[in-house]
Amino acid sequence: MNKKLHIVFLTTSSLAANPRLVKEVELLKKEFTCYVLSFKHHDWSLELSEAIKSRNPEVHFIEIDRKMVALQTILCKIIHKSAILFNNHFSKSFKICAFSSNDKAAQLYFNTSSLPKHIKISRVIAHNIGAFYAAVNYSEKKAAALQLDIEDYYPGEASYFNKKLETQNRLHLMEVSFSKSDAITYASLGIQLECEKHFKVKGETKQEMILNSFNDLDFTEPKANSSEKIKCVWYSQYIGPNRGLEQIFEAARSLGKVEFHIVGSQNQDFLGSVTLSENIIIHDIMQQSELHAFLATMDIGLALEPGKDLNNTIALSNKIITYAQAGLYVLATDTVGQSQFLKSLDYNAGFIIQSSLIDILLQFDTTLLAVSTKIDRWKCAKLFSWDNEKLKINKLLS
Repeated sequence: MNKKLHIVFLTTSSLAANPRLVKEVELLKKEFTCYVLSFKHHDWSLELSEAIKSRNPEVHFIEIDRKMVALQTILCKIIHKSAILFNNHFSKSFKICAFSSNDKAAQLYFNTSSLPKHIKISRVIAHNIGAFYAAVNYSEKKAAALQLDIEDYYPGEASYFNKKLETQNRLHLMEVSFSKSDAITYASLGIQLECEKHFKVKGETKQEMILNSFNDLDFTEPKANSSEKIKCVWYSQYIGPNRGLEQIFEAARSLGKVEFHIVGSQNQDFLGSVTLSENIIIHDIMQQSELHAFLATMDIGLALEPGKDLNNTIALSNKIITYAQAGLYVLATDTVGQSQFLKSLDYNAGFIIQSSLIDILLQFDTTLLAVSTKIDRWKCAKLFSWDNEKLKINKLLS
């Protein structure tokens, strides 16, 4: 590895919305010169993204602010709509599939021209399907290795527009990108197994399943709960519908001796449409370090994925890994991804909910929440911390 070598990261999301990319950048910046081409979103992620940039001054961040390049943004939206019109006639066109799937795909592709011209790019890493077209083309132009990070199984996600062809588009985008990749990382075993059913790779392509965990030092030793109430926590980037929160609202009405802490950017329309019991405490979204300290004061982590589509069923949410690393006892819905994760651990990290959250909490064994037991779980989770997972990335680049 050599600082003279350059790596480019591409994503159609903001920095804060892609913590997996950020951890990878913060690892590889020590050995490579890193460039990140992403989008600047004027939402909950703005302040958090600025903090990421501030703590990584040696990384070259290039953000596309769609409001500041309004004409280009309008053009890319027109390209997106036009691609949808032609999609049925050019269903195997890599470009048409990319541009019809995401109006940011064309904009990211165009903005690769803002990257330095006269440097040797050794690797291009794409961090979501909207970045695949730009990554494939830029890696070929620069004769660089192509690496894909598969955090979700994109054909298994819901289609929001162009519903007739969107799943087919995503399959084709992944098929082409996989065939050209030199390395692929997966965020869960379920996603890797599903991809292996559908996509062929070159014989020399390196593949690794890498958990989206954090450094073990990011988590302080769990604290004893001084309250008589059991403290449950649910967190995500945003608080909204179809996230499993309905189970919490229902349980809170019946379980006055349990506190339910909900952390995330608030969807006021959603929260205004439900009746919140007094034992539900809403917290604003937190920076990761603040969140980890907060989790040390909790008892139970709620991973209530609804299994709303194939991806949600086989993916592994950030929250279940974070709860486990904090030493919390995990209560998780019965999805493939979550079941595989808990079964893979050689200690009692949590329980898969087979009936309802209310039933589980009514008969919960509170000895599992003793501070000594929390500390034991916290120590065991060091085995799958980022300190260990990141070694797989080094192996890919060796």
